[in-house]
Amino acid sequence: MENKKVIVTTTINAPTEALKLYAQKPDWDLIVVGDTKTPHDAYREINCLYLPPLEQEKLFPDLSHALGWKTITRRNIGLLLGWNLGYEIIGNYPGSESKNNN
Repeated sequence: MENKKVIVTTTINAPTEALKLYAQKPDWDLIVVGDTKTPHDAYREINCLYLPPLEQEKLFPDLSHALGWKTITRRNIGLLLGWNLGYEIIGNYPGSESKNNN
């Protein structure tokens, strides 16, 4: 945790230009919650804390099971992680899932 503020999102897509810009914000951190269809390796190229499916299940097994897969509600794992990591401000970026692309 470098900052006191974090942006949280979930996606099934590779990083968009907008997401890459969020990853570059000097006073914000970024948590990206992946899903089963997310191209996981693409998130190694940007400055973010990326949570692949197995990591989510390890960190929050009950919540992961309750949420299911292929749903924007996976973002709740990132929100909970941000809270647990002590961020003071937790922002939400809807990304492409706001168009219900999953």
